Amino acid sequence: MNATLALISETDPALNTALQALTQALDLPLLDRESALKKHTNISNYDFLLGWLNTNENVLPPRLALFSKKTGPVFIDFLGGKKNHRRQFGGGKGQPLARAVGASAEHPPKLIDATAGMGGDAFVFATLGCDVLMIERSPVIAALLQDALNRAKTELKLEHEGQTTRFDAEERTFLEETIEHMSLVNADAADFLNNEKPDADVIYLDPMYPEKKKKAATNKEMTALQGLVGPDMDSSNLLEAALQVAKKRVVVKRPTKAEPIQLADGRLPSANIQSPNTRYDLYTLSRL
Repeated sequence: MNATLALISETDPALNTALQALTQALDLPLLDRESALKKHTNISNYDFLLGWLNTNENVLPPRLALFSKKTGPVFIDFLGGKKNHRRQFGGGKGQPLARAVGASAEHPPKLIDATAGMGGDAFVFATLGCDVLMIERSPVIAALLQDALNRAKTELKLEHEGQTTRFDAEERTFLEETIEHMSLVNADAADFLNNEKPDADVIYLDPMYPEKKKKAATNKEMTALQGLVGPDMDSSNLLEAALQVAKKRVVVKRPTKAEPIQLADGRLPSANIQSPNTRYDLYTLSRL
């Protein structure tokens, strides 16, 4: 995917160090903040702009966000929005996703989410007690994920100190434990699995699919992902690598009517778990 990006400059001195690190890591052009965000006057020259979105509350840290004409600002928030709503109303307990990875309160597996994306599924796994390593190959999406992890820790620290009051003590403790279960690597997942051989009971894959000509409206996070990284064209290579590393099983999320990922040896899933619009293909390993 050849999306064009630029960074937005920062007037806040506290963010200068983070901005310099991003500038070096991503090697992106730097645009003046005021002109870049004024009715997106400069965004016509770029598909996306990356910069900080100030919160309404001065005590909370700014959010690193991705701006585009199609979506408006997109950022990751592990403590609010859809992720927190999903946690409050059942999370993943007993749901097809939890059953697919074999997550239980008694025996939460050590898990790798090899296609982390916006971190939604990884967060669910962490709420179930799993230690989750997120692998994301897009350096921009990885930057959003790392910002979300850092910001969550900062906000929970403010909660602990009584400077904010979003959560009660029980919720805060639960969220602190959840965030501690999550870690991140910015890498090509297949290469990382092949070279590092990380310790994992379960490896979870949710490849990005090619866009359909006729499709239902997608949320702005998915629209941003599709525009930034495009479809995964090497899913079979990633599945092959995952099968060599996972100790218990590999789980692949697929659209309900999609064919399983084609492997060179013709191997098919051992089983699958269905939900209304999604199928989880399970590859159970002999070393289980």
